[in-house]
Amino acid sequence: MKKKWVVHPDHDKAGSIARELRIHPAIAKILLRRGFTELSAISRFLSPSQDSLEDPFVFTDMKKAVERIRLAVSRKERILVYGDYDVDGITGSAVLYPALKRIGAVVDVHIPHRMNEGYGLSLESLETLLKKDYTVVITVDNGITGVKQIKFLTDQGVDVIIVDHHTPKDEIPPAFAILCAHSGEKKGDPHLAACGLAFKLAWALLGSYSAAEEYLDLVALGTIADIAPVLGDNRILLKNGLKLLARSKRPGIRALMEVARISPQTVSYRDIAFGFGPRINAAGRMGSPLNAFKLLTTDDPAEAKELAGLLDRGNKDRQKLEAEAFSEAAGIAETLLAENGDAVIILENPGWHEGVLGIVAARLVERFHKPSIVISMKNGVGKGSGRSIPGFSIFEAVRPYEELLENFGGHAQAIGMTIKEGRVSEFRRRVNDGAKTNDFLELRPELLIESEIAFAELNMEFLKDLNKLEPFGPGNPKPYFLSKGLRIKGEAKKRGKDTLHCWLTDPKGMTTCEAVGFRMFDRWSSSDKTPVFDAVYRPALVEFHGIVHIQLELEDWRAA
Repeated sequence: MKKKWVVHPDHDKAGSIARELRIHPAIAKILLRRGFTELSAISRFLSPSQDSLEDPFVFTDMKKAVERIRLAVSRKERILVYGDYDVDGITGSAVLYPALKRIGAVVDVHIPHRMNEGYGLSLESLETLLKKDYTVVITVDNGITGVKQIKFLTDQGVDVIIVDHHTPKDEIPPAFAILCAHSGEKKGDPHLAACGLAFKLAWALLGSYSAAEEYLDLVALGTIADIAPVLGDNRILLKNGLKLLARSKRPGIRALMEVARISPQTVSYRDIAFGFGPRINAAGRMGSPLNAFKLLTTDDPAEAKELAGLLDRGNKDRQKLEAEAFSEAAGIAETLLAENGDAVIILENPGWHEGVLGIVAARLVERFHKPSIVISMKNGVGKGSGRSIPGFSIFEAVRPYEELLENFGGHAQAIGMTIKEGRVSEFRRRVNDGAKTNDFLELRPELLIESEIAFAELNMEFLKDLNKLEPFGPGNPKPYFLSKGLRIKGEAKKRGKDTLHCWLTDPKGMTTCEAVGFRMFDRWSSSDKTPVFDAVYRPALVEFHGIVHIQLELEDWRAA
């Protein structure tokens, strides 16, 4: 779907801010547009400090949680950390487990198997686990929607501490303590992912930020992979976590860097999102998520190398299954949209692997700019994952029809669910009837552009100023820029599966920049290859064989 280009207007204070801070006016404009209008606020944003982090005890139940855990430690009670099978749940568990061990806890970790146990807390698994006489259960990245499961645990005399960032339903579970900023009166930064919440709990248990600081590499991993907003505490945790990740001595992190061919010197947000994250997620999608947990907590380099190789092979298997499922799903979606014009794409197929449903849903959103739910039906029961577009809560779109579902949870941009086979048609109809009243879904997707800029301004100083806004991500997106009247110098080439690689030159041929377009070569090769065009891109500094240069990541183009 073609996007509408929207170039943000200039800001009258940009010039004075740029002069005061000695930064490029385009960078000052970005800061002003994102709400930083005072020099003091801009300075804090450009230099995020650990001193600005919220104290862990801001959370209403943090004191209760810490006191109960310390009591369990003193009594030698058995504690269970019940994580989730995605990167956020695995890294959160990998933060809490060693922190609890450090204070002398008798603790085990359970990471549920996606196919065998399903989404969220499994009653059947809990019944089995309680045979080991756990008296405290700490959930990580789940639990806030598990009212029935938490009631079961409390009825068995177990104290439950929920560490979760998902959106609760109408009823809050009867847990002993809840660390979730979304649960009514519970305080704390709502942007934190579960791994960030786990870090806050570890900080509180260990007594200081510095005592828990060694876990920030894991927090960076989970926060980025879970696409949490790079705002508030997350910005500070990521800034410090990425630095720690680059010099991490964890055998598992080093082994992951090796199989993903990521240089420690240049490890970036993108490396985690597309290199680390998919491999860790592959453990939960294609095999046992415990392999990923072991990878992140092992002290044995040989074991780490073996586990990293296992995750890498699982990721390759995942990529193959994903490509096949997406090709089929996209074809079905095109037919359904042509026939029904659905506002929300809801597809089911018994042949799709449960481990790739979320990725396929995300790619359908990218292709059609519509919220999408993809369901794999096995033996009369379907497991599904949903993803959404910015500004539309898929959680709230599905929530009114929860009676049609066996299980359901998530947040505005992503959900997981279970549904019986005979209810899918009714579910599709009712979700779409409700969603069609939302005018937002009819809008053409917009490509928001910070500024029009000439190639001559894309120098090292400009990129260094731009990098001061890092880390980028949701809530603090890497800015797009527009340059007009460009030409391709030489010939555009294909790199990898479908990456467009070329050299672009400005109208006068005075400045040339390298450009790449991920998943864009087929689009270029099938276009009319207009000789002069306008392009929207994200500029970055990249290193190749020790030489640093400017590279443009293409997002869109059109004839000049």
